[in-house]
Amino acid sequence: MNKLRRMMIFKGVVESGSLTKAADKLSLSKSVISQHLKKLEEEIGAPLLYRNTRSQSLTNVGKDFYTYCLEISHLSELAWEKARAKQSEISGQLTVTASYALMQTIVAPALCKLIKAHSKIRLNLINEDRPLNLVERGIDLAVRVGKSADVEQSQQYIGSFRDVLYKAKDSEFDVGTAPYIANSWEGKVANYQFMHTTQNIVKPLSFRAHHKTNSVSDTIRLIESGLGIGLVPEIIAFDNHKLERVDPDFELEKVEIFCIHKGSIDVPATIQIAQRAIKSYMDAHQFVLKSAAMYSCT
Repeated sequence: MNKLRRMMIFKGVVESGSLTKAADKLSLSKSVISQHLKKLEEEIGAPLLYRNTRSQSLTNVGKDFYTYCLEISHLSELAWEKARAKQSEISGQLTVTASYALMQTIVAPALCKLIKAHSKIRLNLINEDRPLNLVERGIDLAVRVGKSADVEQSQQYIGSFRDVLYKAKDSEFDVGTAPYIANSWEGKVANYQFMHTTQNIVKPLSFRAHHKTNSVSDTIRLIESGLGIGLVPEIIAFDNHKLERVDPDFELEKVEIFCIHKGSIDVPATIQIAQRAIKSYMDAHQFVLKSAAMYSCT
């Protein structure tokens, strides 16, 4: 039992990016997490993580071990889902809201996979960049960037992603003069703080909207056509061979994603399996992204 617990703690540390963030997400003290990692590495007989004050990375042993931790996590979620499904056939309408970007990137694909296993669930998907009132709109589940300030709402952390500034491959666009393709959630002028990937350097950048879209796919299409530069979630654009980063040495901070629903002790089964489906989809795509980054550096 301790081994499984340590594996899940290790998985949490890898996905959080640091012991401090993992402590917050796992509701454990930093010292407890550190003790579990130390014990895990002692039992395995090899280091799993390279850590310093600013960053952490997986060792070769850690990379392989993380894949098994991920598989075990998915198997445990599947076991719970299958067991619950045998007790009662899940059905009914499930109303989910998310921003245009999150709906296209994560929510809709995850729920499409869910419906294949639970065909009697009826989806009602609402694309909306503004936070909607869950009670007034009859919304079962909201997927949003950042935590909700409403203490009466329940929320679950499902992962994080980074928006990356892209341009068409081999284009000559300069970050200071290129036409900017704005997403619907950005204003006429968007201000950002880009961090250097290895040094403690901040580069503030401002972009004035030249073109504007309300869907990630349209933003990508305009960038591919050479109409300008724009921000696109890395988890859906990292393997697009028509795009390349505008400035690979600088990047934005990751943003955290939460599933939010009306606070309740007895959470409906449809909401529970929807949250698990979205988190599993997010976990899988983050692992693919990390693997791609590892191989690109070797």
